[in-house]
Formats: sequence, C-alpha cells, structure tokens
Amino acid sequence: MKTQRGRNRLLLFLLFTVIGLLFFTSYFLDDLARMQSGTALQRFVEEMTGAYTVLMLLPGIAFVAKRYPISRFSWRSALPIALLGALVYTAAHTTLMLITRTIIFALLGMGRYDYGIMFYRYPMEAAKDVISFAIIYGCIHVFGQLERGRKAELAAADLQAKLAVARLENLRLQLHPHFLFNTLNAISSVMYEDVRKADEMLSKLSDFLRIVLDSSGVQHVPLAEELRVEQMYVDIMRTRLERQLHVNVVVDGGARDAGIPFMLLQPLLENSIRHGLRSDLGALEIDIRAHLAKGDVIIDIIDNGAGYAPNGAHGHGLRNVESRLQTTFGAQAAFSISARPGGGTHVRLSYPYEADRSA
Repeated sequence: MKTQRGRNRLLLFLLFTVIGLLFFTSYFLDDLARMQSGTALQRFVEEMTGAYTVLMLLPGIAFVAKRYPISRFSWRSALPIALLGALVYTAAHTTLMLITRTIIFALLGMGRYDYGIMFYRYPMEAAKDVISFAIIYGCIHVFGQLERGRKAELAAADLQAKLAVARLENLRLQLHPHFLFNTLNAISSVMYEDVRKADEMLSKLSDFLRIVLDSSGVQHVPLAEELRVEQMYVDIMRTRLERQLHVNVVVDGGARDAGIPFMLLQPLLENSIRHGLRSDLGALEIDIRAHLAKGDVIIDIIDNGAGYAPNGAHGHGLRNVESRLQTTFGAQAAFSISARPGGGTHVRLSYPYEADRSA
C-alpha cells in the first residue's frame, strides 16, 4: 500500500512537472515571437511555481471532490460547496505563487518580483483557476467512480466465490450422511452371517471416516490423494465381497497432481458396486482410468456389472457428482453415464486441468 502511494505521488509530481514545462515553453516562445529576449529564467520560475503550487493544493481539491461529489441527486447541496472551494483554491493558489516567486527571485538575484496590482491579479488568476479547479474536480470524481465500480466488481466476484465454496461444502455435507448410511447398511447385511468380517469392515470404516473428518473444509485434493482415499472405501467393500470385487487403477503420470473435488469419485464407485453385482457374474471388475487430453482431465470408471438403464433417473450420488462438477468448473465440465455394449456401465467425467488447489 505504501509503495503504491509513493508511486502515485511520483507520477503526480512528474505530471505537474510536464504541465509546468509545457506552459513555460508556450509563454517563452510567445516572448520570442514578440521579439522579447532574456525572459527564459523568469518564465521558467513563474510556470513551474504555478504548476507546483497547484500540486500542493491538490489534496484540498480531492477532499472537496470526494466529500461533496456533484451528481444529479446531490448537485443542489454540492455545487455551492464546490464553488466556495474554487474561491478558496484560487485565493490560496495566487497567494502561494506570489510568495514562492518573491522568495525564488530574491534567492536567484533576479531582483524584486513584480506581480502587478493584486487587486486585479486575484480575479485575473481566478478566471483560469476556476477552469483548472473544475477539471481537477471532475477528474477526481470520474476516477473515484471508476474505483468504486472496480471495488464493487471485486466484491461481487468475491461474494460469488464464497457462495460457490458454500455450495460445494453443502454438497459435500450432503454426501457424507448418504455414504455413511449406505456403508453401515452394507455392514449390517453381514453382521449376522460373519461377525469377524463385520468387525473388520467397521474397523476400516473408522479409519476411512477419520481421514474424511481430518479433511473437513478441504474442497480440492490431488487426484493421487483422491484415489488413495477411494482405495480405503474399496477395501471396506472388498472385505464384504472378497473375490467378487476387483478394482484396477491406471493413471497417466501427468494426471496424478490434477486437482479434483474431494470424494468426487466415491458415489461413482459406490454406484458401480451396489448396482453392478449380479448373480451370474463371477467377479465385478471396475476399471478407473485417468489421463490428460487437450488441457482436460479425463476420468473413466468402467465396470462389467448389471449395466445402466438409459431412461433411469440419476440417484442422489450421481446428482451430487454432477452438481459439484458444475459448481466448480461450470460449462467446462462434462459428465456422462452409459451402458456398455458388452454389459456394464461406463461413466466419464472431464474438467479443465488445474494443479491441486487445496490449501
């Protein structure tokens, strides 16, 4: 902030230096056109002091312009204050020019500075100062409007980002009870058949939930971490199904660090396991494949299970996956689910590649 203020002050100093030099050039060339020589130093002092005294008074003009902006709603009250400010400004500007020029002339040995009869000088300078005051006042008002508009846009963007995060967190919180209910239901189904197996599933579920709870508030993780967590879920289900479940994971090296919403894949795996098993199937094979293509992360989950009914409505888990993808990536994300010709289901999701954004 201090660096920016220092830069702005330097730019203002350079701007008024250029303005002073331009006025000096104009008046000096006018003297030469009138065959008047030897006026260079006098003109230089006059025009540079004129420019720098305006710079000195700039904070006062800025105060009036910001505190009393003239608009269609406030012009009746703001205009008289602005006119009063212009009168104070021109009186101060003319007085400061008289003082600074008198001092500099004396220091440079140029004799006594003659500013003419001040009774006439003040209104003469006022004719020019009112114009410069209005220009500066207007510029400050316009830049203030632009700055307020920029801040409003930033605030709106920040609000949208916070709303998106809140929506993602809400979707994730919806996922946890749904997942827990289904997993406990699976454990309950084997409780009376094999107590040892049910106990082992509860132990693995406990480890899995500890990871999930420790990740509270984390929206994105690297794909490699997501797959590690999902492997814990698969291990819970494999304890129950034993040799009936095989999960194969193939991930291209470039996709391993891609960010992905935490536990996005869990409903897809759960869907494959719950709805894919069929009595005539020796084992349920689930392939998870991930790769990069043209700047997108492509993830396929393919099983050889009971298949997908194209006209079937998406359940809670699949709707949750779609919502999280749309909330995070918008129209750049895609989600599809289809039946495989040879039996089974093929789920594909894609979204723009982005290195892990978790903090």
